[in-house]
Order: sequence, then structure tokens, then C-alpha cells
Amino acid sequence: MRLPFLKVTVLAIILLLSLAGCHAVPPPPNANSDLATPQTQKTPFTVTIVPTRSASNSRMITIASEKPHEFYVVLTHVSNESQSAWETWNSWGSRTISFEFTVANKFPILVTRGPEGFTVNFPSTFLIPAGEHKVYPIRLDKWWNTAGIPKSTETSVRLKAIYEVSTTPEASQYKVWVGRVESSYYEMTLEQW
Repeated sequence: MRLPFLKVTVLAIILLLSLAGCHAVPPPPNANSDLATPQTQKTPFTVTIVPTRSASNSRMITIASEKPHEFYVVLTHVSNESQSAWETWNSWGSRTISFEFTVANKFPILVTRGPEGFTVNFPSTFLIPAGEHKVYPIRLDKWWNTAGIPKSTETSVRLKAIYEVSTTPEASQYKVWVGRVESSYYEMTLEQW
């Protein structure tokens, strides 16, 4: 009479052990193997540009030393955990946004914020919850290095935004993501005065 109970117990143990061991174990990485593939880290952000004006036939931004129109760079958090970004008023965050302009299909022109002196400066962050955004208002004024862009009243340009954070001890301490992410290219009309 004990034989059927013993069979059921043995089958239950075998089933339990087989289920517990049913997971794929990746092989250890072999640095000497040509088959080892590097892991690429997925960025937690996407970057987009919202122009000053947008119509069916054009999208517009401006450059001016005084009072240019404002446009926006939107940093969208696409991972599952909250992520910190530097605030732009301090030296760690003031140059995290830059732009690449292409005028008349020539070489790209990098536009960055110029050097600044900070009378008050300490690292501070903005926490972006999962699925949320950080919106950066941009005015391409005298504080930006725009000298490489040809002067013209209106010019067609290709534009992309770049969000880049360098490795620093403070980035590690404040758990700020380090890396580079770029927007798509946007066809814009650039006004200058």
C-alpha cells in the first residue's frame, strides 16, 4: 500500500526539482573569445525639440544676442526608475544641452553654452519620475557659442539637440545618469537678428 504514496512523493520531488532548475544560466563571459559580445547600455532618456513656432510649412527658432524667442528641449524619461538630472543653473548642468546645426548641407556646427562664472555654485538635481519629462527653455542669445552659424535673416537648417553628462565624482554621489543621448534631426527655419 505504501508503493503508490512513494511514487507520488518521488514524482512530486522530481517535478519540484525540475521546475526549480528550469532557468537559463548564461555562460560566463570569456574575454579571450571572439564570440563575446559587448553589452550596450540603454539610455533612460529621449530628447526632442519644440520650436518657437510651428506651421504646416515651417518650424522656426531664433538666434539673437538680445531677446531671442524661446524654444524648448524636452528630456523624456523612458526607464522604469526615477532618474536625476543636473539643474542648469550650476556648473554641472549649465552645459548639458548643446545643439548640432547643419546649414546648406555643409559640416555640422556645434553650438554650446559659453563659459560662465558662478558666484554661487553647488550640485543640485531635478528628479524625473518614470515616464515624465524635464523641459528646458532655450534662448540662443549671447551666452551661446553661435559664431560658426552664417549670419542671415532666415536660413533653412537641420538641427538636433544633444543631452550629455560627463563623469564626475558629483555625478556618482548624486546618482546622476552619465552619458550622451541625441534627438532626431529637425528641419527648421532659423531667424537671426
